[in-house]
Amino acid sequence: MIPQDKHKIVCQQRRDREKALRIQSIMDAAQKVFASKGYLKATMDEIALEAEVTKPTVYLYFKTKDDLFFTLMLPLIDDIRQQLLEVEKNLQTGKVHDGRSLITAIFKAFYHAYEILPETFQIIQLFQQQGLMGELRPEVRSALNDKGRINFILCRQLLTRGMEMGIIKKVNVYEMADVIWGSLVGIIQLEDTKFYDHKKKHFNESTLHLAETLIADAMTIKSRRKKK
Repeated sequence: MIPQDKHKIVCQQRRDREKALRIQSIMDAAQKVFASKGYLKATMDEIALEAEVTKPTVYLYFKTKDDLFFTLMLPLIDDIRQQLLEVEKNLQTGKVHDGRSLITAIFKAFYHAYEILPETFQIIQLFQQQGLMGELRPEVRSALNDKGRINFILCRQLLTRGMEMGIIKKVNVYEMADVIWGSLVGIIQLEDTKFYDHKKKHFNESTLHLAETLIADAMTIKSRRKKK
């Protein structure tokens, strides 16, 4: 005979799995609707229809469209932070030891989010370009800004450390962080638009690599060997 407590645990685990699946299906649906309709035109009705659930079910987990958007963006923002923290660790341990490798590592930290979450990256990219932050509720906008600010603080700290180590040139770290992020976002948008074939998008990584190389070359301080 199965103990009653164990039966309750098994049932609760099943309910938790079902809940997680419903939440994920709603988020996947929101991603598709946001990408096709745009944030402003997307409705909770359309998201519920895409997820094949009722609208009250959507509201059971997400009080507003803003909350759904915020939850969708979190994995991307968190991934960038984790990648930048890894660059910081590698800089401290000497794995990143010159200007070129530092700039390249920062580029790759940002690009990694696009590699694993391309649709989410494109949504937040369009969201920023269309100046839609003001459409979010103040508390949601503030929470997103705070999350994103942490990443740019980390990026600026890495650049500052590189300058202190004498491996990259001294520039305004606020502007430099924006140059790296802006180059990445702009090239991804350009290449995705240029190679759109109505079925899927193709990204030309060589273009991004060129931008990365140009910026790394411009920022790197070449080490000088002493003459014998």
